[in-house]
Amino acid sequence: MPKTEVTAKDSRAALRQHVIPLLRDHGFTDGTPSRLWHHRGDRIELVELSCFSTYRAMTDKTSTASFEVRIGICLPGYSALLDPFQRDHIKEGPNGPRPSEPQMPIRGMVCPADAPPMQKCRWGWEVQSTWSVETVEEASHEAVDIANQLQSYVLDWLRRDWSYRDLLTLLQQEDTSPILVTSENGSYLRLGAEVKGSQIRAAHIAMVTSAIARESSD
Repeated sequence: MPKTEVTAKDSRAALRQHVIPLLRDHGFTDGTPSRLWHHRGDRIELVELSCFSTYRAMTDKTSTASFEVRIGICLPGYSALLDPFQRDHIKEGPNGPRPSEPQMPIRGMVCPADAPPMQKCRWGWEVQSTWSVETVEEASHEAVDIANQLQSYVLDWLRRDWSYRDLLTLLQQEDTSPILVTSENGSYLRLGAEVKGSQIRAAHIAMVTSAIARESSD
């Protein structure tokens, strides 16, 4: 029998079966199956499951069933809603604001379980973030892998009460977009604060400094 071509439709079906119910059980009920938000007061968490475009698949020599998993966090005092570069460009959903992953101050990626650790390269940190899918069976396998990682550590990252003082320490360092946490397979969260001395970095420092001041006055 000729091999059946795998498509994004196959990956989306596998994600709907293995991943979406898990996310919904943990409060990610706002959005679409490819982009789900969890609202907790002024805190917002995001999981984005993005299948490849035809161009991206061709460039990476894979199929449109391949995908990436992006995550993001807005804390009450460190948020796209407070960021002067983002707050006027955030879409509103029926359950509240829906900042995209690039708009969130804390953001990152979930990598396949068998991916290598994060590595330092010439242009910064590098990870193997592509979930490569070439068959329908692989689509199901990768979806199960995501579900396992969500339960193992990713949901903990998304729910964790990150310390504003620890965030400020990172923001005062020289690193571009400092790494907040990483796993053995390269999954990570970073601060989207650009280079030290930039207006974006200054805005992030101002947000966190204000959050610390509010905590101290309570």
